[in-house]
Amino acid sequence: ANLADHEFPMKPWRDEGLPGWAKLSFFELAVLTALPWLVGVLMSYLFASTYHDMPVSVWLVALALFAACLWHARHEPGTHHWHSVLPISCMAGVAVSCILGLVAYRNFYSIYWLYHDSHAYANVLPSEPAAGYLDAGKLVFAEEAHIDARRGMGFKDGSTYCVAPIVDAATSSVQFWAAGVNCCSRGNFECDDAWDEKAHAGLVLRQHSWHPQYALAVKQAAAAFGLATAKNPIFVEWVVDPEKVEMNYWMLGNGILIGSCLISLVISALVNVVLLRFTAPPEAQAFATRP
Repeated sequence: ANLADHEFPMKPWRDEGLPGWAKLSFFELAVLTALPWLVGVLMSYLFASTYHDMPVSVWLVALALFAACLWHARHEPGTHHWHSVLPISCMAGVAVSCILGLVAYRNFYSIYWLYHDSHAYANVLPSEPAAGYLDAGKLVFAEEAHIDARRGMGFKDGSTYCVAPIVDAATSSVQFWAAGVNCCSRGNFECDDAWDEKAHAGLVLRQHSWHPQYALAVKQAAAAFGLATAKNPIFVEWVVDPEKVEMNYWMLGNGILIGSCLISLVISALVNVVLLRFTAPPEAQAFATRP
C-alpha cells in the first residue's frame, strides 16, 4: 500500500473543527498577556504621578477599569472562550497594581512629596528660635553647627529613641535636635550621617517618622546634662545631602512600581494558563489531553 493512501492523526493548531479554546492564535495569546500588563502599567503610572494631587481620580480610573472588565466578561454563547479569560486577567492586573501602588505611595512617595512641597531654609543657626522654622521640611545649617554627640541620649521603649543637641558657640537653649532609632547610647549618638563631618543639614521629622518618645528622650537628656531646651524643639534626620535623601524616596517608590509591573506580567501569564486550562469547554480539555 502506498503511504499516500494512509491518513495519520495529527493535532492541528487551527483546525476548523476544534473549539475556540484550542485554536488561539499567537495574536490572541499576546493580547491575553499584554493587555492586563498594560492596565497594571497604567495604574502604576497614576499612583506615581497623579495620586498625590488627585487620589479620587485615580480610584475612579481603577473602578472604571473594573467595571469595563466586568462588562466584557458577560460574553454571549458563541463568543470565543478567551474573551471571558481576558477580563479576569485585567482585574487581577488592576488589583495588584493598586495594592502595590498604595504601598509605594504610603511608604515612599508621600514622604517625597512632603519634603518636596515644604519649605527649605539655608544657613540656619542652631541658636535661632525653632519657632521660626515650623513649616520647614529641609534645613541646611551654618558651617559652625554640629551635633554634640557627647550629650546624646536614648529613651528605651522597645526600640531606643535617640536624640542629640544641634549646637553652635552661641547656643544657650537647644532649639534643634538630631533624632533616630536604635543608633545611640548614653553620651553617644551615631544616627544617620552623624559620623560625617560634612553633614550640616537635616530633614525635619514629620508624622511619618516622628515618635513621641523623642520628646521624652529630650527631657531625659536635659536632666542628665543640665541642658536648657525649647518648649517645642524641631527634630531632624541629620544628613549630608537632604536633596539626595528626598530623591531616594522617589526612586524607592519607582522601584516598587517597576516591580509591580513585572509582577503583573507574570500574574497575567499565570492566570491565562490556569483559566484557559481549567475553564475550557469539556471538549477542549479532552482534545488537550488526547495523545
